[in-house]
Amino acid sequence: MQAGVELPKAFSVRDDCEFPLIQDLMARMNPKLLVAQVATGLHVNSGCTVNWGLVYLDGQSLTNEDVQAALKEAGLDTQHNAELQPSRIWINNQSEAIETSPE
Repeated sequence: MQAGVELPKAFSVRDDCEFPLIQDLMARMNPKLLVAQVATGLHVNSGCTVNWGLVYLDGQSLTNEDVQAALKEAGLDTQHNAELQPSRIWINNQSEAIETSPE
């Protein structure tokens, strides 16, 4: 069975220890799918803080607008969360990230 999915797509999990499980699942489904933890914030349907992740294709260039749109579509409560300001830029989903926060 095949399905077309427009990426990037965001999702939420309650506990950040679930991200490695989702990364493993996505890698088994399609090695070109990458998962990145991008934010922490409220979901529109719940009162608790959740962790937000993003699924995207390896090599796909993401803009801040793409990420914001995916998070909003997935249910990030933009009325009760501050605007997301990334403190690190991840390159190819690797831990060798470039710091963007002031020292």
